Amino acid sequence: MLKRVLFPILIATVSAQAFGDDLAQANRNRILLLQQKIAQQNERIDGLTSLIEGMSAALAQIQDRTSKETQLEQRVRLLESKLAKLEMDSKQRYVPSTQSSVKKKSVSQTKYTSEDASLKAKTPSKLYSEGVRMFVKKQYDEAAKRFAISAMKGYKPAASNYYLGEIAYYTKAYDDAIFYYKKSAGLYDKAGYMDVLMLHTAISLERIGKKAQAKAFYENVVESYPGKRAAVIAKKRLKKLH
Repeated sequence: MLKRVLFPILIATVSAQAFGDDLAQANRNRILLLQQKIAQQNERIDGLTSLIEGMSAALAQIQDRTSKETQLEQRVRLLESKLAKLEMDSKQRYVPSTQSSVKKKSVSQTKYTSEDASLKAKTPSKLYSEGVRMFVKKQYDEAAKRFAISAMKGYKPAASNYYLGEIAYYTKAYDDAIFYYKKSAGLYDKAGYMDVLMLHTAISLERIGKKAQAKAFYENVVESYPGKRAAVIAKKRLKKLH
């Protein structure tokens, strides 16, 4: 009789223990699965955090570059306004005139605008290319004719006027150089030669006695183009400018 009573109790106890063990194992499995999911989510969060940090750094660089470009553009605009004032104050000196001595005609006079038949027959792009080659060879008169035509016909007008300014600069026609540099910068002020244009504008201003304006241009070159050779030259000339 006692065996019949204890046996069901024993079976029930064993079944309860087995059920408890199964439940505990199931809970452990669930916990392990949740831990795995949490680890995966943490990895994703770390990845997103790294991505966000990278994007933030890139955005900061873009904003910094944009800010510097804006500041540079503002400086260029300021210098353009100074050049405009200088042009108004000394307009007669900026306009190539026939009042100069015939023996000292500036490079911006008739030889800039003479268009013989052989030049008229060429395309502006051809004339511009020839002008660059002649400029390098220091054949300034012939180069000037070609740049004048290419500028007049609207082919690379900013660069054409820059070269006209360079020709005037190297032939010591500093008033004309300033005139053409100003025109070039007004057409396009982000060209790769802007550091040279600004430096030669400053030197031209210094040569015609406009030392205050020259100083402003030298300072702009030093500040705006610190890694350029033009900045080194500008810094040296600033020290001597008194």
